[in-house]
Amino acid sequence: MISNVSRGLQPSEWVRMVGRGSLQDYQDCFARDTHIPIHLIDRKGNPLLIPSKKLFFCDFVKTSIDHDCSGVNRINMDDVAAHYDKTHSFEPLVKCCDFGISSFVAPVYFNGELMGFWHCPGFTYADSPHAKQLHAKFDLPILTHAAFTSALSMLIIICRLLDIHLDNATKLSMTEPASDQTISSQLTRRENEVASLVCCGMSNAQIAKKLYVSEKTIKTHLSNIFSKLGVRNRVQLICDYSSAMDADGHSELEVM
Repeated sequence: MISNVSRGLQPSEWVRMVGRGSLQDYQDCFARDTHIPIHLIDRKGNPLLIPSKKLFFCDFVKTSIDHDCSGVNRINMDDVAAHYDKTHSFEPLVKCCDFGISSFVAPVYFNGELMGFWHCPGFTYADSPHAKQLHAKFDLPILTHAAFTSALSMLIIICRLLDIHLDNATKLSMTEPASDQTISSQLTRRENEVASLVCCGMSNAQIAKKLYVSEKTIKTHLSNIFSKLGVRNRVQLICDYSSAMDADGHSELEVM
């Protein structure tokens, strides 16, 4: 079942929840190890991370040649998002343009909801007629079909892992928890309050506004919470501890 927390969750909020640094590290490592440049974008095509590599060929074509893009970059992202909203498929959309440059978008979901895409702006296959020239002049990556298939399979696995599903036992309620909510007896009263609000899907800014404190204070509380509970990020906190709350936002854990 899709939880209320993912309904209306903005891609930028999802990035903060998963961990911007972790996503950036994965993106950069994937580009380094596979030689395929990728970039995490939202449903509208807006960047969510820093691109792993800038490809200058498309910019050159736009400014030098009267040419309409025939690759992924010309596709209406609203139509692409609508397709994946309907199909919930993990199969990437791959296109090859008139210049022999291949590009793709791979959908990224959270709890069954489309958050955005891993976007590859372009590479060339080794058997493409102009592969060597494009690589020499524009540093476009050259890949064999087998190497691309292998890399894409790895990317799809990551996409599936990011699509964390919250079942009834860990269903999140947007109802604000009681002020005496206890997530864990290891936490202070204030830390329990912050943790419970995180489990309700609230951002740092929303929690800070509710508790009349600064976002910096919330970040400090979260650092302490993660350390005490042995979790690495917000997603793990939500998955491991949201089941401590019943439908009314009250704790089901026995306080030791």
